[in-house]
Amino acid sequence: MPYGLKAGLWVRATLRRFNQNGQPALIIKKGDEDAGAIFILLTDTNGQAAILQEYGNSWRRHELKADTPFELAENMEIFFDRQKRFDPDLWIIEITVKDVASPLETLLETRKISD
Repeated sequence: MPYGLKAGLWVRATLRRFNQNGQPALIIKKGDEDAGAIFILLTDTNGQAAILQEYGNSWRRHELKADTPFELAENMEIFFDRQKRFDPDLWIIEITVKDVASPLETLLETRKISD
């Protein structure tokens, strides 16, 4: 799948964009600078979380449901451990948002250059 931007460059630009807009964003796991898969962990102040996975030229949302913060952390760990088996060079960035239910993925571009 042809990509236009290297993963590291895209991640740093995205972090800067969110941090400048007052939404805390940071790298949880640094992946391959050139082509690692990118996952975005969305968290909010209500203790909810979702994961966005870059999927071609769009994003796939994975909802995380849990009754306790411990269970939520455990579900995140299971999800990312499974993904690391497919791509050990993946990137994980975390962005704190007001509401995880808001479709942030509609505002995000991907690394792929439009055909």
